[in-house]
This record gives sequence, C-alpha cells and structure tokens, in this order.
Amino acid sequence: MSYYNWTEILENNSEKELIKIIKERTSEPEEKVLAAFAELDKRGIDTTELSKKQDLSPDDTKEVEELPILYSDKVIYTFSILFSVLFGGILFANNLKTVGDKKGTLPVIVFSVLYTGLTIYLVNSINANSSATFILNMIGALIINNLFWNKYIGKSQLYHKKSYKKPLIIALAIFIPLAALIIWATIVSTQL
Repeated sequence: MSYYNWTEILENNSEKELIKIIKERTSEPEEKVLAAFAELDKRGIDTTELSKKQDLSPDDTKEVEELPILYSDKVIYTFSILFSVLFGGILFANNLKTVGDKKGTLPVIVFSVLYTGLTIYLVNSINANSSATFILNMIGALIINNLFWNKYIGKSQLYHKKSYKKPLIIALAIFIPLAALIIWATIVSTQL
C-alpha cells in the first residue's frame, strides 16, 4: 500500500511527464500509474491506446503539445446514432482536416450521405419505427469508427479530446425544428 497521494502529487506534472510515467509503468508503483491515467483523462487526453500498450518506446509518444485536438470516437458514435450518420461523418471529416488527411474526407462524406439516404429510404419503405433507425445508425457509426478511423487516422493516434458542445448546439438547432415540423405535419395530415 502506498502512503503517497499520487493524485495530488501528479496534478502539477506536465502532460509529457504523465505520459512518461505511463510508458515506464513496469518500474512505477501501480497507484502512481493509475493516478497518471486519471490526470490525463481529467485533462481531456485520450489514453485508450496508452492503456493497451505494454512496452512503449519513446517514439510511441509524440510531444503532448503537438497532439491534435479531435472529436473522440465516442462522440462520433453518439452523434451518429442520435442525429444521423451524416452528422457523425461530418465530425469525422473535421478530424481528418485537423490531422491533415485530405484524401480521406471525400470517401467519408460520400459514405455518410449515401448511408443516411439509404437509411431514410429503408425506414420509409418498410414503415419501420425509430428503433430501426437507431440500429441502422449504430451500424453506420461502427463503420465510421472502425473502418474509416483505422484507415485514415489509426487507433494508435494520441489526441486531445475536442469539446462536443458546439456540434451539439448545431445538431439541436437543426433537429428540434425538424422534429417540430414533422409533428406539426403529422397533426395537420390527420385532421384532413
């Protein structure tokens, strides 16, 4: 058992120092390594890949200051399910722009538009309920996060997490009026 309050001790360490602690985890106390992970998470740095790797060489970690600021795969997944695969694709295309991969933007946008169109067509043609839409959006989100992310960004890419607040406000500004319009159109059509 450790008598150190590693959380308090490490909160003043730089991100580079915290990553070094994680890289050298075999020679560090477990509580210290866990506190380093917690501090990086608190600062909005995705540690998923760091936690998977056992032996990290100095080349595996870029300078923390140089890490790109990206929407996390969880944010893209959630937005794709709740709003549409098109919206998740736009967030992912923004990530590609941030990392400087212009060749991946067009395939992601084309996929997102076609997949969203196909989803709308299928749901309307079979008169499916909203759960079918969620399932289809979930499949599209998995394709973006697993196929496109792995191909164009790579799961080993370390990054700072970008805030989801701005896209959430935009999505709500688009989807609330659309939902209200659909409800209004349904009420009007039943009265005729």
